[in-house]
Amino acid sequence: MDRTTAATIAHDVGLAAWFGGAWMGAVGLNGATIEVDDHTQRTRVANAGWFRWAPIAGACLVAHLIGAHLLGRLLPVPGRAAAAPDPRPGHSLRVLRTVLTAAAVLSTAETGLSGQRVVHGGDVPVATAVTPIAATPPAVAAAQRRLRVAQWLVPGFTGALLVVEVLQRRGSR
Repeated sequence: MDRTTAATIAHDVGLAAWFGGAWMGAVGLNGATIEVDDHTQRTRVANAGWFRWAPIAGACLVAHLIGAHLLGRLLPVPGRAAAAPDPRPGHSLRVLRTVLTAAAVLSTAETGLSGQRVVHGGDVPVATAVTPIAATPPAVAAAQRRLRVAQWLVPGFTGALLVVEVLQRRGSR
């Protein structure tokens, strides 16, 4: 296997797992916490699942970023000098891809930070892992509201990245 193939695999598998894990977590794991009868244990169940997934998610994110970096170095862009920007439409997709990647990384970091704030709140009453109730302490409720938004940003940005990757590859044919 050559370096370009290995970089492409790391890039694509990393992005696919990052997207899929975030989406499954938002829909399946966080959503399923409503099924836990004891409303003070709902965040505990979600957190246990996220703690098991976090090392894999981190590895996927790193694999994607390393693959993207290596592909940028290994694959020449036709019609472009090494230091000159590409004036063709493909340049816009590269810029968009960079912006989406940064947004996905930042929203992933926000889910981790907000999740930690929920964990530090302990076993408190909640509606779901990301939805407070009146009895939820204010600090935990604020973290849950941030987490409720950020959990959808991650699959949103990574899903958009998947689309941009396809468009960029089609444009390079």
